[in-house]
Formats: sequence, structure tokens, C-alpha cells
Amino acid sequence: MADFLQTNLTGLAQIQKKHTKILAIAVILMTIFLGIGLKDLTINSDFRKEMPKELPIFKLNDRITDKFGGQDAVVIAVEIDDTVDSKNSVRDIRDPRVIQAMMLLDEDLRGEASVTSVSSPASFFRGQNGVTPENITKTLRSNQMADGFFSKNYKMALMFVGADIGTGEEQIQIFDNLIQEHIKNTPKPTGVKFGITGAPIIRMTIFDLLERDAVLTLAVSAIIILLLLFVMQRSFTHGLLVFAPLSFGLIWTMGTLGWLGIPLSVATVGLSSMILGLGVEYGVFVLSRYKEERAKNVSQLDSMKTTVYAIGTAVIGSGLTTIVGFGVLSFASVPMIQHLGQTLALGIAYCLLAALFVNPVFILLEEDYEYWSTHRKLEKLAMKKEMHAQRVR
Repeated sequence: MADFLQTNLTGLAQIQKKHTKILAIAVILMTIFLGIGLKDLTINSDFRKEMPKELPIFKLNDRITDKFGGQDAVVIAVEIDDTVDSKNSVRDIRDPRVIQAMMLLDEDLRGEASVTSVSSPASFFRGQNGVTPENITKTLRSNQMADGFFSKNYKMALMFVGADIGTGEEQIQIFDNLIQEHIKNTPKPTGVKFGITGAPIIRMTIFDLLERDAVLTLAVSAIIILLLLFVMQRSFTHGLLVFAPLSFGLIWTMGTLGWLGIPLSVATVGLSSMILGLGVEYGVFVLSRYKEERAKNVSQLDSMKTTVYAIGTAVIGSGLTTIVGFGVLSFASVPMIQHLGQTLALGIAYCLLAALFVNPVFILLEEDYEYWSTHRKLEKLAMKKEMHAQRVR
């Protein structure tokens, strides 16, 4: 196994030295191709798709949903707004003006095809043209279930809206907009405010927060890692040498998920930050070992052979164990855990490839550019020195 790795890794180093520019172009083209897949990368907000559907309890739930339809409950909270200081403000949520507003909203919502049921204190007054304080008191006293809609201090009342919304974020957003529009168009008495909540709305809000947090954590982790690399390498270009291939690995991972149509989930939405954190060490090892060999005045080719072989065997062993560790999560019963393991294993595999294939290429390019740039500056300085020497002083 050692001979196999030595032969192939030193051969890889020779190819990287001989075809540096071609390999760099190939890496960029590959990154562009996989990067196009990023536009198809989505976040799966459907919790049911992340559950083990083959288990009897989920099969039974699916059969019930197929036969009777899904039922999602959205709750509209009608409460007194204590910040409003007006003599016309409502002080008791059982006020006839509040009940009248709830009756109007109740009637509007029941007219929507997606709404399957509406339950509220207004349900007791359906079909009545108007309500009076006496009628409200009598009706609520004669219906013991009515108290369940009111808070104990009579500052809040609830409306339960049943619907088969579905679990996709887009469907939930459409239904939320529908409810918000009806609430907006409902005449409200002074000092009363309407709010909307419920499991679907909370689920959508959580995913909005996850999306925002994913972008934020990726940006923060990338900036901090890049700054640490600048400090550790004591060079901006060397810091970028480690960070750039790692970024390629991240783009490859997310692009591959997009091309394959594998969405991020609640478990994998923080994938970017985890890959950055786990994969950065490979690039540091490669660059540090190459610099050690070059400091011994060893040639580029021999330095790269030693680096790719010595570091390659170490990071391959380390990377494969990590990949296997995450990969075995594919045998978990819950798809959410399976996807977490598979995407992390893919991300680490790409980071490993980036460290072995991309890092050496860019290291050689950077060194060649630095050599060319330094000699160009020296030639200019030499010409300037000669001009000064020819001038009479």
C-alpha cells in the first residue's frame, strides 16, 4: 500500500509541476461547471421528507392524510392593545365590536377554498345580523365551550383556522399571505390587534432564520479563518493559497448538491461553515511542508514530490477516516441524519481533493509568479541603476 501511494503521489507531483497552468485552468473550469449547480441548490422545508416513512407510524399517518386530507392549524390571536390610550378603546375582548370583527373575518376565511374550518367565538353567532352585549353574555353562558376561546383575564381571544396547507415553504408563505390579507381588510375596533401563529407559520419562520443564519455563519467563519491564515502564514498570498482551494472545495460540494437535486435540510443548512472548519487544516499541512522543503534549497519538483507524498499519505488517512465516520450515518434510520452524513462526507472528500490536487498547483503558480515579479523588479532597478551611473553627478 505504501509503495502504491508513493508511486502515485510522486507521479501526481510530477504532473502538477509539468502541467501547472493546464491543471489550474481545468480547476477553474471545473469550479465554474459545478458552480452553475449552485443556482439549483434549495433548502427543504418539508419535515416529512426528512422522516423515516417506512416505519409503520409514518405509513399510517400518510394513509390517514391520503384518505382524510392533511390538517394544519393556524391560530389568529385577537388581543387588546394596551398601548392604545383612547376612550373608545376596547377593554374587554368580549366587546360586541370585537365579536363583530371576528364574525366578518370568520365569514371571509370560510369563503377561501384552502380553508377547511374556522373556529372562534364568532362561530356561536353565525347567521345573526348583529350582536348585543346581552346576546353575547347569554350565548357565552349557555355554551361552556366558549370559554376555551378566551383568556382568563378576557384580554385575548383565539380563532383556529384549519387548512391543508402542505409542508413546503412556498405553500405556507402563500397561506400566510392570504390570512394576513384578510386580517388587513377586516375592520377592527380601536385598541385591538390581530396576530397570526401556529405550527406552519413557526416552521416557516424557523427556516427563514436558518437561511439567514447559514449565510451569516458562513461569512463570519470565512472571514475569521482567512484572518487566522494571514496571521499563521505571515503572508496574504500564502493565506489565500490555503483558503482559495478550500473555497473551491466548498463550491464543488454545494454545486454537486445542486446538480444532483439534493436540497439542504435543517440538519445540513450549516454545511458551509462545517466544511470550512474541517477542511482548512489539509491546506495548511501542504503549504507548510512545501515551504520547509524549499527552505532546504530543494528544487520545486523534489519539494513537491516530498510534500505530496508525505502530506498526501497523512491527509488521505485522516480524510478517509473522517469520510467513513460521516458516511456511516447513511445507515441511520432518519433521512435527516443520512443526508447530514452524506453531505459532510462529500464535503470532506472535496476538501481532500482540493488539498492534494489544487493546493500544489496554486502553490507552484504563486511561487513562479513571485519569482517572475521579483526578477522583473530587479531588472527595472538594474536599468535604473545603470542610467544613474551614466549620468554626470
